[in-house]
Amino acid sequence: MANQRDIKRRIKSVGNTKKITSTMEMVATAKMKKVQGRLGQSKPYELKVNQIISNLMAAGFSTIQHPLFKEVAQPSRTLILQISGNRGLCGSYNSRVLEKTLDFKEQLESEGKEVMMYVIGKKASSYYNFIKMPMQKFGLNLEDKFSFDDAAKLSDELTKLFVSGEVHEVYVSYTKVFSSANQKPEVFKLLPIVPELEVDHNALPMANMDYIFEPNPADIFSYILPLYLKVKIFTCFLEASYSEQFSRRVAMKNATDAAKEMIKELTISYNRVRQDKITTEISEIVGGAAALE
Repeated sequence: MANQRDIKRRIKSVGNTKKITSTMEMVATAKMKKVQGRLGQSKPYELKVNQIISNLMAAGFSTIQHPLFKEVAQPSRTLILQISGNRGLCGSYNSRVLEKTLDFKEQLESEGKEVMMYVIGKKASSYYNFIKMPMQKFGLNLEDKFSFDDAAKLSDELTKLFVSGEVHEVYVSYTKVFSSANQKPEVFKLLPIVPELEVDHNALPMANMDYIFEPNPADIFSYILPLYLKVKIFTCFLEASYSEQFSRRVAMKNATDAAKEMIKELTISYNRVRQDKITTEISEIVGGAAALE
């Protein structure tokens, strides 16, 4: 059995760990709320862009001629934009999105497609280097500092790859936020554009009306489609960042609670050892006094 000194030293060590995990929990909570605010501002904008595209299509404007809608009959080159975190200590956040991505990659390869990986996040790139899987490009995740300008640059880069024919499809693998407490890994097709038809049902009777567009629909599409891609990528990064901070907050809270429970158990053990020591000393004193009589 450990002596008092060892138990006391361990209690102090666990207490120091608890302070660290508690601080990390508070930091993750602060970052999570910050990203949640940005996400709340971005979502209505994304929804409205989707509605504009839907209304243009509902008005009868053909998307066939636009290069961002162009589908290759038999796509053979696919790029996956993988979004992960830079750090660990966030539960299964990184492992879940990596597993989802690799499963989807295997599915595409089984269809005879060449798959290229564009990896954002140190955890994903480190893992792919470990398993010696080639990457088209990789970089760090800016997390809560990711800006719309960063999304615009990434969108332009992916658009050039698609329009030039270097890749026939672009997918994004990230962690989607379904609710404040529910996030799951998801893969969706970014290019060619498959618009999410967010239609305002109150405006459905207007759908068959003869619209007058100013400027013409082609000019509107030329402006709105690149904007759609930028907004979509921006929202994906915000959702991934929120999911990471939420997972880290939960992981650090669990670690803090475990540390509290461990300190409680160690304190009970410490008191028992101390009590046994006192009882032994009293017994020795009583035995020595009896021997002197």
